[in-house]
Amino acid sequence: MTTVSIPVRRATLPNGLEVAYQSKAELAQFYDDIFVKRTYISHGITVRGGDCVLDVGANIGLFTLFVAVHFPGARIFSFEPAPPLFAILAANAAPYGDRISLFNCGLSRAAGSADLTFYPHSSGMSSFYPDEREEKAALRTLIHNELAQGKEGVEDVLRYEEELVEQRFKSETWTCPLRTLSDVIREHGVTRIDLLKVDVEKSEMDILAGMEDDDWGKIEQAVLEVHDLGDRLREISALFRAHGFAVTLEQEELYRGSDRWNLYALREHLGDRDAAGSGRARPDRSASLQRAEERGRKLREAARRSHK
Repeated sequence: MTTVSIPVRRATLPNGLEVAYQSKAELAQFYDDIFVKRTYISHGITVRGGDCVLDVGANIGLFTLFVAVHFPGARIFSFEPAPPLFAILAANAAPYGDRISLFNCGLSRAAGSADLTFYPHSSGMSSFYPDEREEKAALRTLIHNELAQGKEGVEDVLRYEEELVEQRFKSETWTCPLRTLSDVIREHGVTRIDLLKVDVEKSEMDILAGMEDDDWGKIEQAVLEVHDLGDRLREISALFRAHGFAVTLEQEELYRGSDRWNLYALREHLGDRDAAGSGRARPDRSASLQRAEERGRKLREAARRSHK
């Protein structure tokens, strides 16, 4: 594992959570997607205390923190190959102890290593399959969709669009280890994956190809960002349906006109099984999250008092 020393930059999120971060602009976007829009728990996807969650492509770990704060009993496995991001992820995960297992590697169809193109100013677009033209086009689409939605300050950004795009895609290259998801499942004795979240910038098919048939049955829910290159969106949708999932596709307003889609996969029997197995219907998600947020606030307050 490559150890990277980075200056720790910290910010306080609107919900009061203090985090380390890579890019202030990306931090605001990640917070909005994960904590405000709750992108990864839409379309019937739920998380509860005691669940096992895999955060593949964790970046600085905001979704990992979302689960850790809202669902204190959850067990989380977080994967991030880029050493600079992994260092920040480790700092953000530290307060939660052994509930979070961290992996400084990529997941792929076979073990090995590969070169990762890392964009320090657009870390969420870092990729094992870099295509600067595609990435720049996606950023321009995002900027112009924000303008169409009336986001404050975007008109000023457009005056310097070309300079901004060039700055955001200055890159570094890191050689990163690769593992397969099935190897990790075996090593850690994982028998059930309540939620598999994947956001890996064009490596999503590699991750699925690195999963043995027996391990598909361990997955209950999945959320993936899919880059619809060629016929990939249809192929991945068909793959999940063949393994017994109901699939929902959504393209967020900010990414209209790009190749980026969200895929939500839920076991077709999941709702019936939960209601029958627990003797109750699934709890209302918004009420459950409000209670979890209150528990998270109390835990943070207790942690702050204990460090005084």
